[in-house]
Amino acid sequence: MIADLLLVLAWIFLAFGVAGIFRLEGVYETLLSSSKIDSVVVLTVVISLMLRLGFSPMTLRLLILLVFYLATNPVSNQMIAASAYRGGLLPEKGGIHPWIR
Repeated sequence: MIADLLLVLAWIFLAFGVAGIFRLEGVYETLLSSSKIDSVVVLTVVISLMLRLGFSPMTLRLLILLVFYLATNPVSNQMIAASAYRGGLLPEKGGIHPWIR
């Protein structure tokens, strides 16, 4: 029951995340939004799978996978942003949308 609710919650997070990605204009804002949503969705799906499986060796594998993912996802996104910046892609002036200013 709780595992099913977490899966539904993951789909809701994913839907709002995709809408947010299409709404944002800058590359860096889109990268940040996709990174955050990706982490939240993976976290909820893996916890849901762990609850559904109960205590088993597969649960330990999922926990190791989750820790590895949460440790490497910010690093990979930072590397993508750094390479885009070094490639000459500058952030928008102010770093925010004109309608927020």
